[in-house]
Amino acid sequence: MKMKFAVIGHPVAHSLSPKMHAANFRAIGFDGTYEKFDVAPEDVESFVREKQREGYAGLNVTVPHKLAVIPLLDHVDVSVSRYGACNTLKFEPDGTITGYNTDVIGFVEGLAGHGFTLAGKRVFIVGCGGAGSALATACCYEKAASLVLADLDGARVSALAEKLNALGLGTRVEVCGPDWGAAATQAELVVNATPMGLHPGEPSALPPECFHPGQFVLDIVPTVTFPPTASAARAAGAVATDGLDFLVGQGAKSFELWTGLAADRAAMRASLS
Repeated sequence: MKMKFAVIGHPVAHSLSPKMHAANFRAIGFDGTYEKFDVAPEDVESFVREKQREGYAGLNVTVPHKLAVIPLLDHVDVSVSRYGACNTLKFEPDGTITGYNTDVIGFVEGLAGHGFTLAGKRVFIVGCGGAGSALATACCYEKAASLVLADLDGARVSALAEKLNALGLGTRVEVCGPDWGAAATQAELVVNATPMGLHPGEPSALPPECFHPGQFVLDIVPTVTFPPTASAARAAGAVATDGLDFLVGQGAKSFELWTGLAADRAAMRASLS
């Protein structure tokens, strides 16, 4: 019987996940469908319940719903409790919902694919919502030397820094002051975890002068065209990558959690070229 999956977000029209998962289904001969649905924040719970009743096997969750779905979970995987956000829902046969965070897998695997490891590095992350907070937490567990966090929501970023410092994992976590560019300049790894760049014509999330040779810059925005923050970094001589490897890593792991089958990551990545 055909298995049904989807991604929910707001907005979600830009999502490449259906194309990527369709390529995986073809490559491994899997009978499934994968759709995308724009779901307003006030409709998240009713929509998730509706898809569960309709026999969907699972959902991916993107901006801005990665925190909102957590109260709907009957079972919380350690990845959600550790990283504080959920991007994968699995509808179990007994009618319960299990939540996972596969973003961190996409993050760490994507960096490793470029020969970059977090241990001992100075990291700057802009954007501390569901994805950014999870990646910030991963930096601590992966033993980054220091982590500077920037976000327009002062209360949110301060609470995250306090939480991460309380883990006692050895990473020094600080909240960025008003000069984000100056703080980013000091980092060996710069991560844009904001949605800046999803829409045509949007500028870089950080000023161009904060980038320089010797940096690695990850812009997690997954778009067909190279996103503006990564473009600004590359123009300044930094090594920069977009969110496509990140997207493949988290999506492949979601599929494997839903089905118990191995995803064809090469086919997924090729579909995005």
